[in-house]
Order: sequence, then structure tokens, then C-alpha cells
Amino acid sequence: MPLLSKRFQRWPRPWRRLLWGVLALYALYLLAGNVFLNTALFNAATNRVPEKFRMQAGPALTLLPGHVIAWNVRMRGQANHTVYVLRADRVGGRIALWPLLRRELRIGHLQVTEVTADLSRVEWAIPPPPRGDRGWTLRFDAIHSDSLRRLRWGKLRIVGDGTATVGFLKQLKGGPSQLYASTLKFDDAEVGYGGLKLLQQGRIAAEFSYPRHYRDQAPGLRKLGILRAHLALQGRSLALKIDTGAAGVAVGTEPAQARVEADVRLAQGALQPGSRALWRFPLRAGVGATDRGMLALQLDVARDIRVQARLPRDPRSGSELHADLHLAGRAIPWESPRALLPRLSGQVRGRWPFESLNWISELFVRKPWFRLDGGGLVEADLRLSEGRLVPGSTLEVPRVEATAEMLDHRIHGIAAAQGRIVVTAGRPQARLDVRFPEFEVAPSDAPGQAFVHGQDLRLALAGDAELSRLRDSLQVRLSFADAQVPNLTAYNRYLPGNSLQWLSGSGRFSGDVELDASGEVGKGRARLRGSAARLALMGVEMQGDADLDISLRRADLGRQQFDLSGSRVSLRNLRLAGQTRPGEAGWATLALTRGHIAARKPYQVDADADLRMRDASVLLGLLAQHSDTPRWILGLADSGEVQATGTLRWRKDRVLLDRLHAENQRLSLRARLDVGQARRRGELYLRWGVLAAAIELEGQQRRWHLTGARQWYDSRPPLLPPAR
Repeated sequence: MPLLSKRFQRWPRPWRRLLWGVLALYALYLLAGNVFLNTALFNAATNRVPEKFRMQAGPALTLLPGHVIAWNVRMRGQANHTVYVLRADRVGGRIALWPLLRRELRIGHLQVTEVTADLSRVEWAIPPPPRGDRGWTLRFDAIHSDSLRRLRWGKLRIVGDGTATVGFLKQLKGGPSQLYASTLKFDDAEVGYGGLKLLQQGRIAAEFSYPRHYRDQAPGLRKLGILRAHLALQGRSLALKIDTGAAGVAVGTEPAQARVEADVRLAQGALQPGSRALWRFPLRAGVGATDRGMLALQLDVARDIRVQARLPRDPRSGSELHADLHLAGRAIPWESPRALLPRLSGQVRGRWPFESLNWISELFVRKPWFRLDGGGLVEADLRLSEGRLVPGSTLEVPRVEATAEMLDHRIHGIAAAQGRIVVTAGRPQARLDVRFPEFEVAPSDAPGQAFVHGQDLRLALAGDAELSRLRDSLQVRLSFADAQVPNLTAYNRYLPGNSLQWLSGSGRFSGDVELDASGEVGKGRARLRGSAARLALMGVEMQGDADLDISLRRADLGRQQFDLSGSRVSLRNLRLAGQTRPGEAGWATLALTRGHIAARKPYQVDADADLRMRDASVLLGLLAQHSDTPRWILGLADSGEVQATGTLRWRKDRVLLDRLHAENQRLSLRARLDVGQARRRGELYLRWGVLAAAIELEGQQRRWHLTGARQWYDSRPPLLPPAR
């Protein structure tokens, strides 16, 4: 030390001052730098926008300018929907100082030990900033770790002894980004997805990079379209268990002597020639997850992509699978996998007892109005050419539990399904015919209270044989005939208020309706025939045989609007309550020239109708009490067939009847009536030859107008506006 001191004293004074200045600056740097790294100043500088980026560290040390070592480092950040969390026991690197002058943070080499990385997608997003070139640039040439322990991306998890080198560039505030040539390797890795273990003792090697670009040029999954990657993988696979015997499907794995190998290259969104993968594993499926044999999946890429699957026939369950599919070209549409369908050709042939067959109905319908609830055997031979099912394709389900829901009704039964390809007008169509030998219909909100029991219901589904258009082009026809309705009073739940009510009787119900893929009725017919039925109409009880032939021309289920124009109602053997003499039974036929139902609250029916009746007795019974009617009017009731027209509006417990015009050989009748729970009023005009009378109804009171009857009736205001 004395010798060094003597030598130092011999230096020129300027040199000694310079050295002391450098030492002072270095001491100041040591003090300021280490104070900054180990106090709240560091958190304040790095966590300015904690919702986007937050960093925490334990002790940190800097000995040389720009060189930093930190322990127990944790970083969390979010970009759009992606959240990343990085943890490391130790981080060490050197910050290049000169680039700071041009607003660039550059770290040439960053050494990280004992690393775990977790990436996940969240629902809430932090919108990215607009494109710009004004922010600071972060450049990490190589972040290297020889002790990568865990990598998680969503549900995918890799645990093992890993090494990784990642380099990237990112300009903040909407600037470009670039991923330098990076590598990832794992030895003795365990790979899982969700709660399942898929691979053990695995060796994984990956290389990946993408060029400099702005986010709006390749957002989200579109980055895979500019990514260059190479994945080599091999390891011991596990057996897959799918137990469908429990309340829910239980999926698991167990150790097995199986292997998986893959060597796949990706460039510009396309698999590269020579890419291949082979995965062979025991499959245990069904109730109790019984052994089904060894399933082999193979991928080969040349000019096109070829995928093969083979499961030999199991003599116990009869299950087997053979698939050989080709994808024209090598590009992968990551954002829209459905775009693969038009490029798909090949054959899938198999026989499998499924515990749930609802996946078949999901191929056809957009909304779950039609379900195959139970399990059953499926025999399929599907042949594809450029994304289109071709003749020769078949699908057979000998027995399955099926449910269809429409118009708030639930149709349920044991069915058989058969699928095939037919050519209609030169264009192939996919058809699925479902036949219910026996079925029952119940309200959707009370499925245990079936009120219709029938046989031989047929549900025909037909759509374009092109897979990408199948569900959107689907048309459905449902038909059945003469189903039994043990008690007509079950229909009262669908009638608003008490103006019309079934009191007793049984009948038969038939239907033939057309639907779209969403299960919404487009048009159709329904027929309800009741025998010895008793009903109450506007407070008047009657009995007879009813035949309701309902025509549904248009239906808008979203707005609950229905056009029933063309519907007919026929009544036979008709008697009013209290009529007992033989020969008094009448008949009536009602035809709707215009009929419209608005089923949303407030419920409303609007109709114009033509009416034919054997005589006027029923009509007079609806309009007035016989005890209040003059004797000469009663004598007109049986004076020949009556033809009538009128306009009706029905709202819950209120019925408005207007412009009722009725004529027969001797009688001319006009009426308007307003009947509700709290009211009963209206006007009635009758004429026979030179005799005429008008009746004013107000509750239980009747006021007669025998002089100037027609003038009085015409002076009264209408109840309803003219039909549009």
C-alpha cells in the first residue's frame, strides 16, 4: 500500500484529480444505483401503469454501470386479452448505456435462473394503443435460462428440466415488434392439458421467430400466419379414459406403453413438407371406460395434409374406426377453422356405441331445439369430396332417446335415425330422417304432464351436403297423424282468459309443420278433432264435435307473431246447454279470411271470418238470453241456413265482435258485442220482412228499440277499426 501511494503521488496532478473524480463518480453510482434498486424508487419507476405491467423484486445489486443482478423477481403484464406472469430466482444482465440516448432500452444478454412462465387469456381486455413510432424501444437480444421449470399457456402445461433463449424487440405506444430466433428445450418433460396428463418422459425442442411488424398487421391469432416454427417431440404417451357411466362424462389418463413422436415445421401459416406426427395410445371408453384397443393418429404433410386414424374392431363392444382424410394445400386458417371444410376430402368409417348422441343433432341444428339425449349405437360411413358429403355416405342410429322443442311444446320419445345423401335437382343434400314409433307431447315448462300421445312421428332434416353450409341451409319437416288427446281441457293453458274454455272431451291431433335450423316454425298445418266436446264461449256453454283445421302461413317466433289466415273451425252435433229435444242439433263452419295472433303480452287475436250455420239458434244464444227475446224472434231461429261475416278481436278476458252480418231465408241480423269479465254490452239488430227490432245490451239489462230500429243501430259507433 505505501508503494502504491508513493507511485500515485508521482502522477501528474491532472491525472490524480481525474482518478479521484472517477472514483467519486463510481462511489456515487454505487450508492445511488443500489439505493434506487432496493427502495420504493424502483417500484415507482417500473410500475407506472400497474394494470399493464407490474414488477416486484427482492434484493438487487449493481457493481458496474449498466450491470444489474436481482433476486426473487416477479413480473406481471397484460396485453389485450393475454396475461403473462414470469417468476425467476435470479436475473442478471447489462443495460447498454449509449442506446438510452436514442430512447432505446437494450440488454444484450440476460441470464435467468429457476424460471416459471404462465400465460392465460382473460375476458376483460386492455385495448392496445393506436399505431405509432414515438415510444421507447425495448430490445432484449437474448434472454437465456438453463433452468426453465414450468411453462403454462392456457390449459397447456409443460413441467421439466428446460432451457430457453428468447430475444425480442418491442416499441411502446403502438410501435412494431419482432421475435428474434428463439429456442426452447425440455428434457424429461411432463405435458398436461387441463387436469389431464398427456405425455411423460418427453423430449421437446422448439424454434420460433416472426419478423418485425405492427400489431394491426397481424393481431391475435394472425401472428401464427407470420410465425416460423419447428417443433420436435417424442415421449411416452398415456392411455385415455372416457368414462360415461357417471352423472357427467369423466375424462382421465393412466400409464401405458404408448409413444408419441412429432416433427412439425410451420412457415407463413402453412405446415411445411416433411412434417409428420404419430400418436398411438390405448383408448378406454364407455360405461366404466372399458378397453377399446389401440388408437393410432397419424399426420403427414407433403403437397397436402393427410390425417389418418385407425382403431381395430373390438370383438366385445363391436367398436371400430377407420379414417383417411386429406386437406388440399398446407395453409392453416387459424382464425376460422371452418374454412378447412371446403378443402377436406376422404372417408370416415366406424361403428361405435355412444352413451350420448347429441353431437349428431348439433351437426345439423344451430340452437338446441332438437336433441338426441340418450346413448346408442352409431354406424357411419361418411365420404367427403372437397368439403361436401357425397352419395354413398350413410349414418344409422337404430335406437336413441330424442327430444324436440318448438312453440313451447316438448316432443319426446324413443326414435331411430337414418342419415344419407340424396341428389335433388342435381345438387347433393344431406338428410337425417328420425322416426318416433311412439311419442308424447307436453308443455316445455311441465315436461311430466304429457297431454298428447301418438305413434309414427317423422322428423326429416335436410340441408346442403357441403359441411360449411349444412346447418345454415337446413330445412326441417315434422309430421304425425291422429295422436290421441285424452282430455281437451289440457289446451286451456294456451287460451288467454276465460272467454273460450274447453270443459270436457277427448280428441285426435295431427300436425305437419316446416321449420328452419333454429327450430322456428315457418309454415304448416295442425288439426284437432274433438268428439263429444263441451266448451264455453263468451259465457255460453255448448256441446258438440269440433274440428279445428289450423293453417300457419307465416310465423315470427322472435316477435311471437303468427298468421293463421285460411284456418277453419267446424262444429257438428252442436247443442246449447239446456237443449235436449231430438232434432235440435246444429252445425257451424267458421273460415278465417284473415287471422293474426300476437302471442306476446298483451295477447291479442285479430280475425275476419265467414260463418255458415244450420240456423240462427246458436248465434242468438251467444248474443242474448232466450228469455228476453220476443216470441216472433225465436220463431226465426229455425228458418234455414245462416251465412255470416264478422270481425273479431280477442284480448285475454275481453272479446270484441263487430260488423257481424248474418242472413238466411227469413232473417237478417247485424250485431256488435263487447264481452269481458267486468262487462257485457253491445247492440243487436234483427229484421224479418217488415218486422225489425234492435236490442241494446248492458250487463244483464236489455233495452228494446222497435221504432226506427235500423237507424238507431247504424247510429251506434263501431267497436273496431276497419281491417287493413
